[in-house]
Amino acid sequence: MKAVKRDSSGVSGLLSRTDARRLRAIQALTPQTKSDLGQFMTPAPTAKFMASLFPTPSLSEVTLLDPGAGVGSLIAAFTARACQRPPKRRRVSIVAYEIDPGLCVMLRKTLADCRRSAAQCGVAVKWEVRIADFVTDGVRLIGGNLFDASESFTHVIMNPPYRKVANESVHRLAFRRAGIEATNLYSGFVALAVKLLKPGGELVAITPRSFCNGPYFQPFRTLFLSKCNLRRVHLFQARDAAFRDDNVLQENIIYAASRAPQRDAVQLSSSAGPIFDRVALREVPFGEVVRPGDPNCMIHLPATSEDDDAVRGLGCLSHAIQDLGIEVSTGPVVDFRLREHLRATPSPTTAPLLYSAHFRAGQLNWPRRDGRKPNAIEIGPETKKWLMPLGFYTVTRRFSSKEEKRRIVASVLDPRELGGELVGFENHLNVFHQGGRGLDPLLARGLQGFLNSTVVDRMFRVFNGHTQVNASDLRSIRYPSLQALKALGARLAGLRPSQAELDDLVSSVLLKGQTAA
Repeated sequence: MKAVKRDSSGVSGLLSRTDARRLRAIQALTPQTKSDLGQFMTPAPTAKFMASLFPTPSLSEVTLLDPGAGVGSLIAAFTARACQRPPKRRRVSIVAYEIDPGLCVMLRKTLADCRRSAAQCGVAVKWEVRIADFVTDGVRLIGGNLFDASESFTHVIMNPPYRKVANESVHRLAFRRAGIEATNLYSGFVALAVKLLKPGGELVAITPRSFCNGPYFQPFRTLFLSKCNLRRVHLFQARDAAFRDDNVLQENIIYAASRAPQRDAVQLSSSAGPIFDRVALREVPFGEVVRPGDPNCMIHLPATSEDDDAVRGLGCLSHAIQDLGIEVSTGPVVDFRLREHLRATPSPTTAPLLYSAHFRAGQLNWPRRDGRKPNAIEIGPETKKWLMPLGFYTVTRRFSSKEEKRRIVASVLDPRELGGELVGFENHLNVFHQGGRGLDPLLARGLQGFLNSTVVDRMFRVFNGHTQVNASDLRSIRYPSLQALKALGARLAGLRPSQAELDDLVSSVLLKGQTAA
């Protein structure tokens, strides 16, 4: 009986006690506070999995940083990990940052619990809570020396806040003093933590996947990959899996890295949910994650063999979009800037104005009498420069909806469905065009079919981890030849194929190099 009582108050019960505090904290926090802090606390199974990604503990002196500790879920999981087969006289020193004084009450209880529980395993834990902004304090620790901080750590475990950083904000200016360009708090937190990590030190983080691609995160990717050996990346197969208790719809990943030169192999894993009972794991060369010579350092994550097949299947495509004489641009009409010229009902003095809502299942539905968006825009000196000549265009939505199964959803605008001479594309659409004018009809339909194929969707997900599809992302794709795209357009003319039929056509016409008549 004594052994059971001791165990229930020790390491084996540490995570459950901490998770109970997390659930109480979630109930106490208002939605506005969550939004202001940009932080969502880590469930116990996820925290335990993250701690397991650290190498088997061997150091007798461990210094741990958690830059956004919440109630201490990640620290509790790390402590439990550090108590596994510890060397004699192991000491763990913990520095926990938390800006919310209310959460610090629970955080201190967790840290005291960690110290008591670890003592039973012969591990000495000392801790410090810093009620401070990690950004400004972390920059202070780095000081003017961008290479050696005044304080450094052997381990970092983190679930940083997610919030955009305004260009001239206090945080953006602080990051720049540390040699960091960050458009979101989470990437800035990780970059600062890397700079505070000792050589050979280990970092495990859970963040949005959005840093893997796009121009805004390119400086962060360059810094991170230049300083760290990316060892492991874990993906969730559902966007709501990581923080289900907080009702967060965000594609997150967990990654483990060490402050060391990059090795050749990276482990990629995935799970259906946050329980981690069935984890698919594979190892790929680093060159398949970050392509050699890629100046943008885009991170590709082919977590499954199907993803790998998609990437390899499209490897035969060698045409950049500019090679085809095609351009893709964000729709030029920013509606709130032209609000006085927008009309619900078309008239002889207006041009059609197309929103994402006007395209469904590849078909144009215009005008929409039951919609909330305008259907037309007045033609005049203030608006004409934002309009394009009516013609055949391939368009994609910049944002896929929560219910959308595919990232890229392409449609074709057939000018015969509208009439007139000009058309407006709203800013939430991407438009494929040739020099600001329409496309050859067969080319427009071939592009639509190619972009809507399963193999392109899989390939796109390998490097794009969020619901936004930018024109820059579409420019990064490799395309078939102009001849092959037109051949596909000819095969699709007049058809509304099922997904399986479309995939077969794309495979036969494009991937096998056939150009059907």
